[in-house]
Amino acid sequence: MACWVRMLAVLGLLLAAGCQDMLYPRFDKKMWTTYIDLNEVSLGMSRSQVEGAMGPPGIKEEGDYRTGRYTFYFYLTHDMDQEGSGTVRGGYTPLVFKDNRLVGLGKRAYYQATDQTIYTDDYPNLPWRAIK
Repeated sequence: MACWVRMLAVLGLLLAAGCQDMLYPRFDKKMWTTYIDLNEVSLGMSRSQVEGAMGPPGIKEEGDYRTGRYTFYFYLTHDMDQEGSGTVRGGYTPLVFKDNRLVGLGKRAYYQATDQTIYTDDYPNLPWRAIK
């Protein structure tokens, strides 16, 4: 009887270890560390200061928009875009730079810099609302 219990316990552990990749396919220590490192970043930091705290970005973009030229760093901090996470492109948190200074973090800052519409129904606590 004890032999069967041991075999079932070992089989359960093997199955759990094998299923971990299916349950949490993109969760890894680096992603969690990157999420925690965001606490070291503050507005006004230069790009080199941010890279010193966070490491190199997963994705980097630059572009000219209505309000100026921006550089965007994207760091993988979530396994997917979730409501209220502030991520874009499948779990990346955008950091927005203008004139080599960090001017915003998250989806809202990214959308404002790139002149994209933010739907106020998705963000009911915004300090401003679109006039209809």
